[in-house]
Parts: sequence; C-alpha cells; structure tokens
Amino acid sequence: MSDKLNWVRAADTDDLPEGRVRPVTCGHRTLCLTRHEGKTSALDNRCPHHGGPLGEGSIEGGWLRCPWHGWDFHPQTGDSPGGHDDGVRSFPVEEREDGVYVGLPAEAEHPRTTTDVVAETLVNWGVKWIFGMVGHSNLGLADALRRRVADGELGYVAIRHEGAAAFAVSAYGKLTGRPAACLAIAGPGATNLLTGMWDAHVDHAPAIALTGQVQSQWFGRAAFQEIDLRAAFGGVARWSAVMLAGVDHGELTTLACKHAILQEGPVQLVFPDEVQTQPSDAAAGRPDGRIVSREFAPSQPALTAAIDALSTARRPVIIVGHGARFDMAGIVALAERLGCPVVTTPCPCTR
Repeated sequence: MSDKLNWVRAADTDDLPEGRVRPVTCGHRTLCLTRHEGKTSALDNRCPHHGGPLGEGSIEGGWLRCPWHGWDFHPQTGDSPGGHDDGVRSFPVEEREDGVYVGLPAEAEHPRTTTDVVAETLVNWGVKWIFGMVGHSNLGLADALRRRVADGELGYVAIRHEGAAAFAVSAYGKLTGRPAACLAIAGPGATNLLTGMWDAHVDHAPAIALTGQVQSQWFGRAAFQEIDLRAAFGGVARWSAVMLAGVDHGELTTLACKHAILQEGPVQLVFPDEVQTQPSDAAAGRPDGRIVSREFAPSQPALTAAIDALSTARRPVIIVGHGARFDMAGIVALAERLGCPVVTTPCPCTR
C-alpha cells in the first residue's frame, strides 16, 4: 500500500457478480468496477473514443465493451485488444473484509477556473439557490457551483426535469424579488427551461438561466445537441451572453444579475463546454457601485396631499399593487388604523 494513495471504499465485497460491471463514485471520480476471472478491478469510467460510460457496458468474450460505440478493453488492465495507446487507466484494488477499496492518487490543488469566477460572482450578488440538472455539457460549471455549496454559500436543489427548475426559479423570484438560478445542459436540456422562463418573463420575476453548450469549435456545424441558445431564448431573456474564452466572465455575470434585478425578468448565460474549466485569475464581480437603491419615497407635497385626503375620506380603500408586495406589514398597520379594507391588483402583468 502506497502512502501516496488515498484508499476509498468503493463497494461491498459481494456487490459484483462474476462477469459483470458497474459504475461507482469514489471521491470526485466515477470509476468502472469489473469482476473478471475472480478478480475485482477498477478502471477509468470514460471511454477514450467519445467519453462513453464504461460502467454501463458489459463483458463480451472476455473484453469490456463500451456501450456507445463498441470499443473493447481488457476488464482488468484497461488495455486495448491491439495494445495501442488508446486504453483506459486502471487503479489498484484491495478486497478487504469490509468491502472493496480503490487506491486513488492524491488530488492536486484545484486551479481556479472561469466558472469559479462565475459562481463567486453569483454569491456576491446574493444568489442563494441553484435548481438544476447536471449533465455532460455543464460539468465544469456544476463543479464550480458544488464548491460554493460545500462552503455553505449556495444551496442546490436537484430536479428530475429542467422545466421544474425553471418554474422553481420563477416562483422564487415572485416570492422574494431576488433571482435564483436554474442549471441545464445543452440542447433539449436548455430548451426545457423555456416555459418556466416565459412564466418569469410575463410575471416580471427575476431569474437566471445557466445553460451548458457544446464546445465552441462545433458552433454552426449541426453537432449533437448544438442549438443557437441565444436565439432560442431571444424572446424570453431580457439579457443574454455566451461565456466565450477571453471574455470578462465576472463582468458578464454581474451584468446578468443586474439585468435580472432591475428589469425584473429572466436572463441567460451560455457556457461552451471547454470554457468552463479554463484557468482564470480574474476577480469575481460584485454589486458595489453597480446598482442603485430601489427604495424610494414620495415627495413631501405628495405625501401631505395623501394624508389630507385620507383624513377627510369617509370610506377609504387601500389598493395594493405588485410593487408593494414586500411592505405588507406597514400596509396592514395603516389599514387597521384607518379601519379600511385592502384590495390587490390581479397580477403584475397588468402593469
């Protein structure tokens, strides 16, 4: 046993029958666990061809077969049949009394990335919750958000359908007046957000859509799940940006938060796959000096006129609009003092 290895319990001793495979999560890695010729082995779960999940494959004719395109690997060593350099990495395994352990190398210190800048900026702007689904094209962004969740700065709610995330964010914006964010992958994952984003749009609820995207090299080439997401969200997002390499990711995230709050509606940030994990030493964006106070009071003459009108009114009625929804305690106190009823406008979309 090497002192440089971190031994992680991966499964029970009898979890894997002979000739079977399964994916297991060990630390921050997903591995392919195999049982072949009485020996349990651990391989990298990602096929070097197109990233297929080897843990969902099968052992055929003594070879571990990728479920996506049929590439074969030795189930114990990860070598390819021809002995080429396109095999998969194997990890040491120990079968102990209390389970199967995999020896993983010590993790290197995490380099700060572009999406770390984005996640830190969201926290600085007071975003508290992320509702979403993690998938192949938003992994880098999801990992950056995970670090903020681990530090207690964000809350994350996993959902079963992206539409639920969008409606949750819309409802949160209506109830609090503050934006939350929904997370989705490229293609259909992103377009599944649209109905909930339209709900936020018509009801003037701040909301932030964070969508994965294919690598920028595939833009405009009809690649798998490649959709022009800015165009798809064009009618619903009050502001949008594609987070390309070289842009100021903290500034664009700041603009997204600012537009969501001031324009009271959904905004969108699109993250090409390869940009999400690129190193960055940029500063996170902050709201300091970027947004004015949204609290205001009537002029003294107008206030005096209102007091005079109320003092002489025989049957006063308070009509509460959407903008007063967070000041109901004061409104109730005034209504009780005047002994008058309170009615509300039907919905914010009448503005």
